[in-house]
Amino acid sequence: MAKNHKRSKRLKSEKAKIKLKAKKSINQLPKGLNVTDTSFKIKKILIREQLQHRDETEVLSTRKLNIKDLLTRLRHHNSTVREETLRQLKDILLRYPPKTLHSQLSSLLRSVAALSLDKEKDVRRDSLHALKLILGPISNEQLIPYREILISYLSCAMTHIDSRIKEDSLLFLDILVENCGSVLAKDSHKILPNFLGMICKLHSEIKPGRQLTTTLNSKSTSIKWRIKVLKRMANVFTSIVSYEKLCTSMRLRAHSTMVIEAKRYTKYVPIYSGSLTQIGKIDLDKDLSSEKNYTEENLSIEEFVKYVDLLMPLMFDIWLEVYPDERNENFTETIISSEAAALLKNIVEILESIIEYIDMLDRDDSGAEHIKYWFKDTFHNTYMKNFLSRFPYGIMKQLINESRKRQEDFSQIAFTEGCLEHNLALSRIHIWFTSLNSHNKQLSKPTKDYCISIMNYLNDAIENWCDSSALLQLTKLLRTLFLKASSVWYANCINLSHTLQLIVEASSRLPKQELQSQLSLIIGDIMLECNLNELHREEIFKNFVTTLPSLLLRPSIDDVTIRMIGQIVLRFKEWIRKELIAKHKAIIENAKKIDIVGSHNDKESRLTIYNLFYFMDSQVYY
Repeated sequence: MAKNHKRSKRLKSEKAKIKLKAKKSINQLPKGLNVTDTSFKIKKILIREQLQHRDETEVLSTRKLNIKDLLTRLRHHNSTVREETLRQLKDILLRYPPKTLHSQLSSLLRSVAALSLDKEKDVRRDSLHALKLILGPISNEQLIPYREILISYLSCAMTHIDSRIKEDSLLFLDILVENCGSVLAKDSHKILPNFLGMICKLHSEIKPGRQLTTTLNSKSTSIKWRIKVLKRMANVFTSIVSYEKLCTSMRLRAHSTMVIEAKRYTKYVPIYSGSLTQIGKIDLDKDLSSEKNYTEENLSIEEFVKYVDLLMPLMFDIWLEVYPDERNENFTETIISSEAAALLKNIVEILESIIEYIDMLDRDDSGAEHIKYWFKDTFHNTYMKNFLSRFPYGIMKQLINESRKRQEDFSQIAFTEGCLEHNLALSRIHIWFTSLNSHNKQLSKPTKDYCISIMNYLNDAIENWCDSSALLQLTKLLRTLFLKASSVWYANCINLSHTLQLIVEASSRLPKQELQSQLSLIIGDIMLECNLNELHREEIFKNFVTTLPSLLLRPSIDDVTIRMIGQIVLRFKEWIRKELIAKHKAIIENAKKIDIVGSHNDKESRLTIYNLFYFMDSQVYY
């Protein structure tokens, strides 16, 4: 038994040993082993960019990369590489003047704007920051050849299927509004329809109407998203109005230049003379082409009307979503939330831009007049119903500590603060609508009631004026009221004498010199407007004219005020003669040292003061 056990153990150890195979003969090689294998791979030996030889004048980043290398890396598949490349590009844009990169501007704009569609948020934000650095030092004229690049990528971002890219497209739009507003205004007909796609969708394929959409994503409510969209839409409309004003001024300047050139080169032709006459040509092509450049590819009237027709009902519906159901009886204002106030501000800015654009249309064009009355007849009643039925408004202030509410937190002043500008803008829009009414046609009873409500609110605001930030809105309202709508209001037995008296008193009572100057200019424009006979009959005007010489005795005065006084003296000299005679010497002495604000020619402005007394001594100062 023991012997067999040892034998089995030995057999196991033999099996565990590695068996070495015998060498085969060289003459018996398998087929194919004598063929050279060419399936191997090679790898290039790359020299790092930092070690490459660079020209001393070449624009390089901190990692020794030139613009061409950076533009190549912007298309890299790795988002980290794209983000790092944008940082290197921003470093170059901050260190080098824009002239050094002008030759590569097209490639830069195309590559950087393309990253606004990137799926990574950090890459999109860095690309927008780099785009801002590129556009900042460049003029609008230099950007005209590249505007198609910017507008194309902006449109792609605004209509993108990814909601995050669509939301960041508003930041893209902010950069364009800030740095190239006129370029944006030229292509506004391509941008404005995209806004409608952000807040609404087609109701059906048959009907052209639209209905509002719900939230963009879970992180943003519908109201906040619409505030963002309407804010940018208001900025675009503002750019359109500013560009239209620029075009108008350039056309007037070009026309005046043509008249001057025509007068300079026009010759009398002796048609009865026997000698030969040489005809000289006047080259006006330059002026005509410059006029054309300012009008081509702008927003057409047909596109404007079509867009406004779709936009106005949407804004009314957006407002109705946050509109308070009923007014609190404890307050004279309708209290709205801060979000509703932000929506109201954006809607009002859009409406004011639409009104200004309509006012700038050619008055000689019958189509322009038709658009005005179409806009009034279509939207005025709905406007009054939605915005003026609970006028005026006040903003509900956010309490810092909800658990500790003091009694003064519930006061009316706490709620009405900061809403004056909104209310004045709403009033101005209604006044503009009423100015389009025919003089022989009576206003409807609701329209007249809203006029009286607005006038009472305006009188109270002037009497208790304390908000300098709303001065611009106040001056716009007063000009619209007195210079455009006063004749219609007087025809409907709405007397403006009390409002006019408050303005005159405020122009001399309030300590703010800027407010005094603005109110005085408004009164002067009213007096110089020959068609405002109802206002000219007010006794308050005569009292105001007699106070004008006292303005010339102050330490400082605006140049515009001096010219306004000069025109009033010519027209109403009988009212002002006595005061001018009494203060003749004092005004002449003060004119030598008075500080004239906003004057382009100080000597000419002082001569204007001296020549106010021409009708007294018939002396003209040169």
